[in-house]
Amino acid sequence: MNQLDVINLHEEFFKVHGFGLNSSGFMFKKEFDVGRQVVFVHLVENTDPCFLEYKLGIRIDEVEQMIHQYLPILSNYADQSITLMQTPDNLGKNNPRQLPVNSSSELSEAIESMKEFFCDTGFKWLEELSNPVVLEQEFLANIEHPFESHNLVYSAFRSTALSKLYAPDDYPLLRQAFLAKIDPEEMTPITIASFLQFLDFLDHYQTL
Repeated sequence: MNQLDVINLHEEFFKVHGFGLNSSGFMFKKEFDVGRQVVFVHLVENTDPCFLEYKLGIRIDEVEQMIHQYLPILSNYADQSITLMQTPDNLGKNNPRQLPVNSSSELSEAIESMKEFFCDTGFKWLEELSNPVVLEQEFLANIEHPFESHNLVYSAFRSTALSKLYAPDDYPLLRQAFLAKIDPEEMTPITIASFLQFLDFLDHYQTL
């Protein structure tokens, strides 16, 4: 059993629900009017036991294109970046983050469990968060505990961009909240400068 075998076992299920296998072979995607939904399927082999992991994501094209003009990272990542990524355990306390797959029976059980999760919760979440206004509200609701706590700057860029584009009344609140979270001891001067430049851009950005 390898990553490709595991991916192939999922392909028909996701195809029925409108998802195609990405050319990279490691994720399924479904396009919508302003972006795409993605599902990553990953076999973690270098552990004992081995695990199967799933990640669900929403990409809003305009947000990602906007922030990558200012983020201090390689620009070629902009086409693949995801606006919000979650694991099943974050969408319900009864959903496991990882599923053991050390035998064919465990693999079958894991895939059946995954199908139930997506039919009950996963696809509904993806559809709801594909609305940029709903997505913006999700970021706003987590303003005190941003999703990407390991890299606050990504949440800062995405939250402020979403609010400016889709809920401009929230922008001043999010702008001030993330300015207050800037920590020179944890962020590089380049990162701080990039975010301040981005805020200046948003301050003068005229939405249609």
